[in-house]
This record gives sequence, C-alpha cells and structure tokens, in this order.
Amino acid sequence: MSGPGSQADVAARDDAHLRSLGIKPELRRSLGFLSNFAVAFSYISVSTGTYTLIALGLGVGGPAFFWSWPVVILGQTFVALNFAELASHFPVAGSIYQWSKRLSNKTLGWFTGWFYFWAGVVTVTAVAGTVPLVMSSIFGIDLAAPSPIGALNNLVFWALITLISTTVINAFGVRLLALINNIGVGAEILGMLVFAIILLIVGRHQDLSVLTTTAGVEQSEGGGYLPVFAIAMFMSLFVVYGFDTAGTFGEETLDASRQAPRGILSAIWLSGLVGAVFLLAIILAIPDLTASFADKSPIATSIKAGLGETMGNAYLYVILIAVYVCTLAIQGATTRLMFSMGRDRRMPLGSLWGRVHPTFKTPAYAAVAVGVIAAVPFFVTDNPGLLATGATGLIYLSYLMCNIGVLIARQRGWPHQGAWFKLGSWGTIINILALIYGGIMVINFGLWKSSLFGSFGTALRDNTNPSLTIITSGGKTISFLPDIPFFEATVLLILVVGIVYYFATGQGRKVDQTEADLATGETAIA
Repeated sequence: MSGPGSQADVAARDDAHLRSLGIKPELRRSLGFLSNFAVAFSYISVSTGTYTLIALGLGVGGPAFFWSWPVVILGQTFVALNFAELASHFPVAGSIYQWSKRLSNKTLGWFTGWFYFWAGVVTVTAVAGTVPLVMSSIFGIDLAAPSPIGALNNLVFWALITLISTTVINAFGVRLLALINNIGVGAEILGMLVFAIILLIVGRHQDLSVLTTTAGVEQSEGGGYLPVFAIAMFMSLFVVYGFDTAGTFGEETLDASRQAPRGILSAIWLSGLVGAVFLLAIILAIPDLTASFADKSPIATSIKAGLGETMGNAYLYVILIAVYVCTLAIQGATTRLMFSMGRDRRMPLGSLWGRVHPTFKTPAYAAVAVGVIAAVPFFVTDNPGLLATGATGLIYLSYLMCNIGVLIARQRGWPHQGAWFKLGSWGTIINILALIYGGIMVINFGLWKSSLFGSFGTALRDNTNPSLTIITSGGKTISFLPDIPFFEATVLLILVVGIVYYFATGQGRKVDQTEADLATGETAIA
C-alpha cells in the first residue's frame, strides 16, 4: 500500500495536474530534484563555455571582462525567476513554448517555440562538434585527417559518434539520461572547484587589482571600454542559458510544481557561483598577462603554470565529460520541445514526434529526429561551431518573446491563483527587468561590423556576429552566400520558413481544447 505522501501519490497529483492542462500523462515520471537540477546545470555547462570562450573574453576585454559574468548572472536571474513561476504553474515538456502558448497571443507562442526549437538543434550541433576539439587536445587527434570512415574527417566522425550515442541515451530512458547527467555534473562541479581552490592557494601569479585592468585593449578601438566590454561579455552570454530545461523535464519529475522551479533557480545560481570562483582563479593564475591576450587556451595555460602538466591534462578530461554531458542535456531539452510541439500538431509530422515509445516511455522518435537534423550541418560546413553564434542569439530572442507574452498576461491579471513558487507583487517588476535586460542583450547580439554603430560595430564584431561569407565547406568559403550578418540571416531564414509553414497549414486557426487547470485556474488561450 502507498501512504499519503508516497511517490505514487505525488505522481498521481502531478498527473492530475497534467490532465487538467489537457495533457495525457505518458512519459515516465521518475526524476527527483537532483536529477531535474542536473539536466539544467548540464545544459548551462560552465566548464564547456569557459573552456571554449574564455579566449574571446580575455583577448577582447582583458582581465576586467570578469565583471561580465556577474552582470549576465544577474540579468538572467530576472529571467529565471520569471520562468520559475511559470514552471510552477505549468511543469510541462516544451517549457517556453508551452508557457507562451498558454498565456500570450497564440501566434507569438508558436513562433517562440519555432525559434527555440531551431536554436536548440543548432546548439546540439555546435556542442557535439566541440567534443572532438577536446579529444584532439587530449589524444593529439588530427581533426582534418581522414577518419576510419574515409569520406569523413576526424572532426565530423567523432561529432557524429557523439550524436549517435546521445540519441540512443535520450531515446532509451530518462533514468539512464539522469544517471549520466548526475555523474557528469558531479565531476564538473567537483573538478572546477578543486582546480579553482588549489589555484587560488598555490597557483596565483596576479594580484586582485588585475580584475580592474583592461590592459589597454580598448585603445585600438578608440571608443572607450564599453564597446569592448559589450563584445567580451559574449563569453558569459554564450554560457548562461538553458536553465528552463528544468521546466521542460517537468512531466518526468516527481512533485514537479515544486521541484522544477527549484531546479531552474539552483542551476543558474550554482553555475554563477562555480563560474565566478573558477574564472577568478584562472585570471589570477595567468603567468603572463600580455601573452594571455593571444592565447587560444588560457585556462590550460593557467592550470599548467600553477599546478603542472599532469593537472592540466586532468582538467581536459573534466572538460571532455562536461562537453559530452552538455550535448546530452541540450539534445534532451530540444527533444522534449519537439515532442511537445508535435503532440499539439504544431510541427511537420507532429503525430510522429509527439508519440511516446511504448516500452521506454520516452519521446524516442523526437530524439532520433533531433539527432538526425543536428547531424546535417556536418555535411555542409566544416566549422559547425560558428553556428553557435546564431543559435545563442536565437535563444535570447526566444526568451524575450516569451517574457513579452507573460507580461501581457500579467497585465490581464495572471496569475489568477497561486502555485508553489510565486513572485506575488514582484512579478511584474521582475518581468519588466527581464525584458529590459533581454532586449539590450538581443541588440548586442544583432550589432555587426558597420559604420552605422560607430565604436560598437568595429572589426571585433566578427567574433560575435560575423558575415555569412566566412562559412566554409571543405576549407573553402561558400561563394553564393551574401555578405550579411550571421545572426540577422539566421533569424530571417527561420522566420520566413516559419511564416510559410504557419499560414500554409492554418496554425492560427487551430484551437487546443483544454479544461481549466484546477490547481491554478489557468487554461490554454483560445
């Protein structure tokens, strides 16, 4: 028999909540708080982001770029608090798509999901392509050389192996995914903190005053430090997102209305703390400040200088684990978004992607689809990592669109009833702060090398919003691509395709029939 507080009773209440939202419970509900938090933390993956992007922050902004980290953590905290309240009301697969769909104009809701889906797919591609880069540093693999499959080079071969394995894990079962995520998160947190603490104790080469040093990096741009800082900030911007993943795994989490918001906030705040300590330790351990501006691997240099070659190599293994688990988590989140939109028949072949595997109780068909689509860019371009510049901007744009819809809903009286996590009278204020921050960051993503923007549009913008003309295939640029900025081109392409599909299939005329949510008094918009 089950007691009143047993897992079975909690799951039954969660399932009743889903049914009240018009959703049939089908996914296996087995995640606790730690696993829910772990998938969000893995998506953010401080190790992955700092390893691949610290050269941008340090090389462009000097040591003072460090302050971009707390700025971005604070700004994203406003977004995360808003999302935590939404996750408490709607702990449903698809996160911001479902939240937008239920609270905003349905067209805005659909395009929020559409943009976020493609952002997720391209991010899976970019992070999977990072796995062989780390392997190359550890094992000395020549990524340009032919792989065991002669038609593919080693970068594409190992990236595809990564995608195949993460697809199998995502399709097989959420418990296996959670187990691997938990192990990966434990290794990442422990590894980063261990390296950071030891470096702070025995590996320091710089004084704390270095954190206010720009080292003259702004002089070449002639516009002061703010334009340079806005570009150096991309190291942090490219890392701190994906915390809503805790919400998108809500249908597979026990006591989801409580644990999903806890997972969202814990993921961003622990990432912020670990990242701040680690970045501080790395900057203070830099042996040669001037040389670090041109160093492609300043983290490895700092660790090796402070702790020796062996510890430096050990750090690379931590990074390899983190990047792989990051790929797994991002694919898992994107799979559930595709499943959620497919279940609502809001995607091409939606009836297939919205199907749950009868044995595994996972969105296995959507997992395979995301894996296949994410693999396509590897056969088109040999620099898939570049795609992350457009994908990250799309994610911030999707967050902004969701928050616009939620603010409109707040003005109409939402939330009508409480949930476990509620912002109360602070809800509108935090929502507005999230919009102000998000709007400024989207503008920052959209700026490119152009005289229109003065010192904000210098050649350094090639690091953050380059022209399409730098995309290569087989080591050669693709000649037919126009000379337009990458972020705007990505938004335009997805928007145009989305508009055609939206109106051709009559998405605007479709109505989701749902009953009122007995727990919160909410329902999907007509």
